[in-house]
Amino acid sequence: MLNELQKSHARKISIIEGSVSAVWGSFTGGNYLTGLFIWLGAGPISISLYGASGPLANVIQPFFLALLGRSVTNKKKFIIISVALFKPLFFILVLTSLINSGLKVWIALAVLFFFQIVSSMAGPVWTRWMTDIVGREIYGKYFGLRNLITQIVAAASTLLAGYLLDIWGKGFWAFLFVFVIGSVFGLLDILAFMHQDDESLPNIKLINYHVFPDLLKIPTNYRKYMISIMVWIFTMNIFGPYATVMMISEFKYNYAILGLLSVVSSLAVAVFQPIFGKLGDKFGNFKVLRYTLTIQTMLNVGWILAVPSMYYMIPFQLILGIIGTAGTGLISSNFLMEIVPSFGKTEAFAIYASITNLAAFGGNMISGFLFLLFSRIHFKFIIWNFDAYRFVFMISVLASVITLYNFLRLKMASY
Repeated sequence: MLNELQKSHARKISIIEGSVSAVWGSFTGGNYLTGLFIWLGAGPISISLYGASGPLANVIQPFFLALLGRSVTNKKKFIIISVALFKPLFFILVLTSLINSGLKVWIALAVLFFFQIVSSMAGPVWTRWMTDIVGREIYGKYFGLRNLITQIVAAASTLLAGYLLDIWGKGFWAFLFVFVIGSVFGLLDILAFMHQDDESLPNIKLINYHVFPDLLKIPTNYRKYMISIMVWIFTMNIFGPYATVMMISEFKYNYAILGLLSVVSSLAVAVFQPIFGKLGDKFGNFKVLRYTLTIQTMLNVGWILAVPSMYYMIPFQLILGIIGTAGTGLISSNFLMEIVPSFGKTEAFAIYASITNLAAFGGNMISGFLFLLFSRIHFKFIIWNFDAYRFVFMISVLASVITLYNFLRLKMASY
């Protein structure tokens, strides 16, 4: 067992690790990763597969986690190996552009999918690790502070990455240099994990696949919540990656503007996550989550009405960051850690990620087919150009409102 001094040290190291990881994510993910695939020539179906590849990786990760985790008792070693297999190597995605074939987009998707599988295996193990070093009574306080710091770091590095992509020409060398910088921070992330505190659990396997059926069969708050949130996630992901695609392809935003919008959202998250964390600690995470889910669902109407003006997009991104990431993102994560069954924590986190990402995968795939269905529709109404993007958004909003109603009827047992 880790003593209190070790746990305190582990929490501090986790903040450092999270900050380094935030820089890696800013340089290799988000809008810039979407931009890379658009630059590679991805069409509607491949863009939808790009959006769905991350969720699909999480769907199948319990199989690989059960296979590889049966002989592992050290969480630290497992995560270091996992991180080493994708974060320092992420720049390889840019090198696929050198392939002289129409298959280069699909090869890039295959490489990305491998990275995402490895990343998804580390997620449940990391979450389990956090429950060992962060007490339930300080979930909101600690993760609010950790996310405050990491979001500030992410905001600064996102601005820098967007600026570099623009001044270096938005082509091969620009993407390569930016992704190489990100990969260097991937190496630093490994170094941070090496200094983290962990306890080896002799004779206790990291994963016990026999627990999986029980987690799905036994009626608990965990199971009820997972099923309800899964349906909501499915409808929300009918958006696919098309909000970003619309900003790049239709609004003609350069990467500096995309970076600015990401920073606005990140700063809102940084400021408000500690507030939401304290609200969750005080009033209960599930109660707060009901409010944030409701507001976040209604906010997506804003994408239907979106216009290129910064007077619209900056306040919109600000509110999305406050409610979506700072609110729903933090509170849902903390609530899951509260209700996860004690007899199989790592397995429960793995199954939750798999089930909810199956829903996200389905939503992303449907988005591509809907985009093709509405691709020939284009008309102007007052100041808005109604096209395939907005019709996909409308279907997603209508479906998510219906599923939200069912979620709000969910009753949780006292705990």
